[in-house]
Parts: sequence; structure tokens; C-alpha cells
Amino acid sequence: MKRTLIISAFLALVFVPIQSCRLYYIPTVNNNVCKRLNGHVVLYAIFVDTRYTLPWSSYDITSTLDSIKRAMKWIEAQAAASGIPLTIDIQYYQNKGMVPLKNDFPNRTLSGTLFNPIVPIGIRKLDRWADALAKKAGRTMPADTSKIVNTKNKLSDRERLIARIRDLNKTDNVVLMYFVNNYYKQEMSVSIHTDSFTDIEYSIVSFKDPSVIAHEFLHIFGALDLYINPFQPKKSQRKNKRAMKEFPNEIMAFAYRDISELNISPFTKYLIGWSNQLDDKYKNLVLGHRAKAYKF
Repeated sequence: MKRTLIISAFLALVFVPIQSCRLYYIPTVNNNVCKRLNGHVVLYAIFVDTRYTLPWSSYDITSTLDSIKRAMKWIEAQAAASGIPLTIDIQYYQNKGMVPLKNDFPNRTLSGTLFNPIVPIGIRKLDRWADALAKKAGRTMPADTSKIVNTKNKLSDRERLIARIRDLNKTDNVVLMYFVNNYYKQEMSVSIHTDSFTDIEYSIVSFKDPSVIAHEFLHIFGALDLYINPFQPKKSQRKNKRAMKEFPNEIMAFAYRDISELNISPFTKYLIGWSNQLDDKYKNLVLGHRAKAYKF
């Protein structure tokens, strides 16, 4: 059975005192490179071969691109239904045709690297893996011919790669997603640094299901997992159990259904910036009874 696990930095709620109420800012909201999911967004995909994943064929890449397109069309339709202007431009690394980049995970597999020996160390290993690939992809980017700044953009890591893509496309929102071919294996997909104030967020996707791709994409803009997984504390599991009951078709809770059966709940709409205020009846999914979510 295929599984997805989304890892971000340890979620910490920032306390902001306002008069007599307790107001909390959720760090995934309106934060990092991708703040709100609207306007012009670029999804930049990098297909990666590793020694312990299946090799990418041209058919595999083409069919995965079809799934990416279906996922992004679905998100655009959800945005339109909510009155949000959104256009998602899909780009991907290509050099001499559909040739994936090569870089082995430090500990053979994605999950093996992430949990070896503990998640914080695993994340640092994946950061280095992702930066090395971003540097390779950057070599195929058009030269920086800017005459406005004196310092040229040396494409040495994922931050510099995203900066170049932003310059080329004249947009702030760039989603960086790495795709590895684990389609017939039991593996995970991860989204990293989605609540960070210092590290660039990105996703590593193991499967080509449109719903999984959309699920990971929404994480980059601040969406939280609403399904139960064994790595959560019991309190979080109880909250997610309530969320799954409250939102029976929510993509952040049921990522392995057909995407046409899913939707984006009011709770997730707040997290990704489609609503500037969280309804009080949903705040207990992430906050306490006496707390209120920040209005932005």
C-alpha cells in the first residue's frame, strides 16, 4: 500500500497578545517563499533517478506530467469556485529531452534518509540532496543578464534556483517539487520547511496520483495534514479524527481518493490564503478553546 507522510519543521504557534484575548499565528500561514495561493504561480518539477528507485522512462515522465496538469487544473477550478484568481504555470527541468537528473539519497531511500538517525538530521541530509540537484538544474537556466544589480545570481542551491525562476517568470510564488519513481513501492512523499522562517520549502513526491501531487502542492502554501498517522501525538490524532469527520472530502485528509471526489475545506482555505479569517468553529483543529487564529 502506498503511503504519504508530510514532514515540516516542528510546528510552533507564535503567541501574539492583543488586549484580553489570546491570538495565535500559525507559522505555515502567509509565510516563506509561497505565502498565499493566488495570482501567477510557477510549479518547477525536477525528475530524479536514484540507485534504489525505479528509473524514469519517457512514458513515466509524460504520464506524471499529465497527472501534474490534472492536479493543477483541479486546484485552479477550486480557486475559481472560491473567487480566487489563480494561474499555475508548470515547468520542469529538461536538458537534451526528457532526461532526469541523478542523485542517490544519502541512506538509499527517501524514508531511510529522513529517519536516519532522527528526523532533524534526516531533513538536513535531504536539504543537501535537494541543493545538489537544484545546482545541476540551474546550469540549464538562461544566463542572468540583469543590468540593474551588480551581483549575479550564482545558481548553487535551491534558494538561488527559485530566485532565478522568479526573475524569469516575474512572480513571487515558485513551488519546487522533486519527483522520484516509487510508483509501485511502499514509500512516502514529504514536504519540508513549510513552517520555516529561514529555510526554503520544497516537496519530494514518490507517486504520480493527481490527488497526492495536489496534496503536496497545497502543503507548500501552508495546508496541514488532516489525516491520522502514527507519528502524531494522541491529541493531534483526536483533532484529525474530528477533521476527517467534519470534512469527509477534504484533500488534506484523503489524499488517495480520486481527485474528482475531493475538495478544499474552509479550514484549508484559511491556511492557504483563500480566506483571511478562520471560522471559530474550526479553530480547535489546530488551536485551543480559548485561542483565536490571527486575521491577515
